[in-house]
Amino acid sequence: MKNTKKTKRTLQFFAAWDYEFEEQEFNRMSEQGWQLVRGGSFTQKYEYDDSVIYRYRLDYNNDVNDMTRYDETFRDAGWERVNSTANGWHVFRKGYDPQKPDEAYEIYTDEASRVEMLKRWRNVCYIFFCILPINIFNSLRIMETTDADFIGVGLILACGLVLGMLIAGMLSINRMIKGKKNTRPYPMKFFLIFLFLLLAALLIASGFVLIQEGSYLILGLMTGVIIGAIVVAVRVALAKRK
Repeated sequence: MKNTKKTKRTLQFFAAWDYEFEEQEFNRMSEQGWQLVRGGSFTQKYEYDDSVIYRYRLDYNNDVNDMTRYDETFRDAGWERVNSTANGWHVFRKGYDPQKPDEAYEIYTDEASRVEMLKRWRNVCYIFFCILPINIFNSLRIMETTDADFIGVGLILACGLVLGMLIAGMLSINRMIKGKKNTRPYPMKFFLIFLFLLLAALLIASGFVLIQEGSYLILGLMTGVIIGAIVVAVRVALAKRK
């Protein structure tokens, strides 16, 4: 029976060092007739078209000065850019022909180009790796406040989780730079769910502390920022549906 549904959205998270698994997921969906329209860190949009199969590849480059020239470089090699994300990832695709060798669907023509891409993202990880210890130090200072010591503990746990994720990610990137296979050591989906639940609990706890201390102005500002973020997220989600 022919599929009558034209579009599909999925909710999956792929870390930067998991980009190969993300490519495999796009390829798998394409073989089922679902062609990627928009890829993202958390959500993906597909349109149904079983008349073609694509092979997808990702490139990380957050310093593209001339997008037209960038597209032409890949187009000359037979690649079409599907979309780009705000954090510098670019999704490309090429029509799949099973008669051609697998090498025809490698986006990097040499190993040096692939390693250079991995090193660009590793440099971003280094920046976050330097910032997180500062947040942990600030959380320790919060613990000195008797009424808010549990919030400091929660913040340390949250920062520790993110720091652990970055360390595991940088180790994965270093393995790939050396030509080894990425083993994807932990399930990112469960990690994110736990992290979001922890942050939600921290926000609620912070609200109670602010009420007890009578800091209603700060509470109002915090609430306004949260509501504003939710409104922006909803508007972006609705805009993507159009």
